[in-house]
Formats: sequence, structure tokens, C-alpha cells
Amino acid sequence: MPPDNHAPAELTSWKEIADHLGVTVRTAQKWEAERGLPVRRLAGEKGRVSATTSGLERWRRSALEKPGWWASLTFLRIYAAAATALLLVGLGVALGLYLSGSRKGPPAEFLHDVRTLVVTDRSGRELWRRTFDDPFQHGITPETILDKQQAWFGDLDGDGRIELLYAYCPSTRASRGSTLFCFSEDGGERWRFVPGRTVSTPADTVAPPYLVNSFMVLPAGENGTRRIAVASHHLSFYPAQIVVLSDRNVPLGEYWHSGHLGYNREADVDGDGRVELLLTGVNNGRKTATLVVLDPEDLAGASDEAEAPAYQILGLGPGREKARILFPRSCVNRQSEQYNWVSELEFVDGSIHLSTAESLDNKARRTAAVYYTLGRNLELLNVGVNDYLRTAHRELEASGQLDHRFTAKELDAFRNIRVLKHWRRDATTVTAHRSDGGSVVGGKK
Repeated sequence: MPPDNHAPAELTSWKEIADHLGVTVRTAQKWEAERGLPVRRLAGEKGRVSATTSGLERWRRSALEKPGWWASLTFLRIYAAAATALLLVGLGVALGLYLSGSRKGPPAEFLHDVRTLVVTDRSGRELWRRTFDDPFQHGITPETILDKQQAWFGDLDGDGRIELLYAYCPSTRASRGSTLFCFSEDGGERWRFVPGRTVSTPADTVAPPYLVNSFMVLPAGENGTRRIAVASHHLSFYPAQIVVLSDRNVPLGEYWHSGHLGYNREADVDGDGRVELLLTGVNNGRKTATLVVLDPEDLAGASDEAEAPAYQILGLGPGREKARILFPRSCVNRQSEQYNWVSELEFVDGSIHLSTAESLDNKARRTAAVYYTLGRNLELLNVGVNDYLRTAHRELEASGQLDHRFTAKELDAFRNIRVLKHWRRDATTVTAHRSDGGSVVGGKK
């Protein structure tokens, strides 16, 4: 019978076993001790071993050639799932960053396009637009409107969304006047307010149109809603209307004044924790600059014009002003203007800072002005004039229109402001009576 060429060969030494595996004897012995290399120990001489080539090959396939844990099907499945999850997370983060960068914010800015109001977020991304019947007034820019307090972004009704209050003044204002609009966050028209109405004086009957001069959004109440104080004036005559509206355009109070009121602010003037309305401009009957302080919670009547009855607005009752002050005219003003008027107004650190315009030089772009500072009780803290008033005074002297120099006495005369009404009637250091029926702030009774 021929020998079986496929019978496993017998290896009888560590060297033969190591050579078959392609390693050193020491490695083979280590594999026998640590990894179960199939080696039989023979009786007799110490260290004699044997192994079959087939046994070694089976061991090699199961021990040495077995894939590592990282190559197992289970690991590959887990790895694939984890990699997919990480990829999805990365895509989600990238998408979130993209969307956050492209998501439009709330209304914050606006621009004009002939007769279209375009509202954008702070990044300039358009949110909505509204096209009006007529183009905007020529030369009126968004910056001008904001500076004149004729536009406002904010939460008007406490719902967390941003509304836009916008005073639309068209090129046809001479026949149509202006209108205050309230737009929702998505551009829908919530309401509109058309200022003014027909009023009468002993001399005139004055009918619309009226122009929105400015408006003031008052602090939110306990329910989170706000009120709006709207100051308007007739297009060509003297009546001015102040109306306080609710957030839903419900009139809550109305006051009328014989003279335009231009620079307006809201502030807690008397320190009682409640906001007052500060309105400044000119009183037409007395032809002089004026400051009117109103309580938005108690708005009614018309200014008392007993000294100039032709200007008295009829049928409205006495005005409920908290305070009313008139500012004297300078000799410069009397030479070139019909009246002076308040041209600037600020309330800073408990003090009212205002200036009266005494004359205008449009060519030189300068205004001769008197500066006043009033305290919380309307006491006069300081008076001063600017260089343009002194210059105008010298020019009138040189031309022979004035016969005196500007002196400290003339400067001191500006302290003679008239208090027609004051909330502190019992004060001992606030007003002093004058022979002309008014009073001087800062003196004693």
C-alpha cells in the first residue's frame, strides 16, 4: 500500500515547530504557554515535544489569522451607525448655523422707495413693504423721520412681537395732511390715526388737514400695553392737538394749544414716579416761546388765551396743564422775527434743558439762541446765550438798528420767564409774582 502523501507531518522539536510557524523558538514556546499552541510533551527526555502540521495550521487559522475586534461584523455595524449619527449631527449643526444666519429677524429699520415703505431687519433683509397712494414728501428721509419722532419700532401691546408706528407724510400733504399708521410685525395694518378736526376761535374756523409733528410712546402699563401721545398741528394755522391713544387707537384724552408745539419729550419731571409730557414751541397769542407740561392721565381742554382772545379755541373748556411757561423775546428777535420759539429740548438728570431760537441765518446756517436750564420744580437754574446771538446783536448795533451793547443786565433779563401755571401752587421758593400778571421762576412769594 503506497504511503499517504496527505497525512499530517509530525514535528518533534521546538525548532521544527518554530520553523513551520516562521517564528523563533522562544515565540513558539510563548504561544504554547499563552495562546494554546497545540504541542504535546513526550515522555522521557525533558523538553521533548511534538506537534502535527495540520494541528498547527488549524491553530494558526483560529488564533493568528482571526480578524481583530475592529474587523468584526458587530463592530462594523456599530461603527457605521455611529459614523452616520455623527454625520447627521454635523449636518444638523451646519444647517442650524445656516438657518440662523439666514433667518430673518424682527422689524428694525425702514427705507423709502418713491412711495413704498420697505421694512427690514437689522441685517438689511427685507421683511415686508407697503405702497401708498402718493410719493413721500420730498427731502424727508428715514433718518429725518426718526429724528423727528415720527417712527418707532417696539412691542406696543405686550405680545412679544414688534410693531411699527409710522407717520406717513405724502407729497400731497397740503391737501391730505399726514397719517399715523400702526403696522404689525408681518406688515399688516392694525390701525391708522388721522389727526385734527375742525375747531373754532372768535376769529377763525380751522378745518383739516393736520400734520403729525411727533409722537411719544409712553412706558408700558401693568398689562404690558403702551399708550401713544400724538402731537399734531394745522398745516398753515396755529392750532395744535395733543391726543393720547391706547395701543388699539382708542382716544384717551385730548388737549389743544394756540400755537405749534414742536420739540416734545416724555419724562418724570416732578419726581412723582409718573411720566409727564413736555411740549415746547410757540404761543401765537403772546408771540413768544413756550413750555407746556401735561399729565397724560388727565388730558383735556384748550390753552387759556385771555391776553389774546382772538386765539382762544372755543368749546373745549379750560386746559388741564400741569405747568405752562413763557420765555422772553430778545431785542435781536424783535428786530427780525414775529416771535421766538423753543428749538431744542432735553431732560437729563432731573433737569430740563431747552433753547429758544431768537433769529435764523439760513445762509450761514446759524441760529441765535438763549439757553435755559430748569430744575424738577421748574426753578430756573441757569441762563446763557450762544455766540451767534452776540454776533447778531453786534451786527444790528453796527447797522444802527440797535442803540445799545449786549450787557450782563440784558442777559439777566432772560431770567424773567413767566409762569402761567404750576403744579406747586403752595410752594414758597418756586414762583414770584410779577406786575404783568405772570411770575418769575426762582424767586420768593
